[in-house]
Amino acid sequence: VTAQRRPLHPALIWGDRTMTYGELDAASNFIGAALARRGAAAGGVVGLFLPRGADLLLAQAGITKSGAAWLPFDAETPLERIETCLQSANAIGLVTCRAWLPRLEKLSLPAWAVEDLLTEKNSVKPQNTARPADAAYIIFTSGSTGKPKGIAISQRSICHFLRSENSVLGVRENDLVYQGFSVAFDMSFEEIWISYLVGATL
Repeated sequence: VTAQRRPLHPALIWGDRTMTYGELDAASNFIGAALARRGAAAGGVVGLFLPRGADLLLAQAGITKSGAAWLPFDAETPLERIETCLQSANAIGLVTCRAWLPRLEKLSLPAWAVEDLLTEKNSVKPQNTARPADAAYIIFTSGSTGKPKGIAISQRSICHFLRSENSVLGVRENDLVYQGFSVAFDMSFEEIWISYLVGATL
């Protein structure tokens, strides 16, 4: 809705790179459709393992467009933890970048570079059939007291949270919002998705 309302307004600024809401919408559609062709859908899970930056946020939005839940990892996450969490969540694969593919050679699930997903451009939009009770994302505990446990946050819960939280924060469409938290931490959604909701610039 924000992309339709203000397609030329900057959605993301990363270094010298600026992406409008129209460009964000189109690029995340490409990623979402490419993931859907690989089996991503409502009720499914896709891992997210990328360096900080615009491509990370594009991939997150693309997973959402496919209907699947995203399972984020910090850049420093060991391969063993990534494997454990992906397997526990029954994920279908992991979105990463070309530079990190060699680090993931021993992963038992497929890893897809976001750069390659973006090249599969076509006019078919992903069909997001996620329902309110479906998971929007999954965050795993640290596992310091045993095996890490995944906490699934539903579409209903995150949408309610974003609207209610912004009634307190008051982010407006012409605001510039600093995106500082790791996407593997819930607090990042206050920055990212509230900005998308109102049409602010990250």
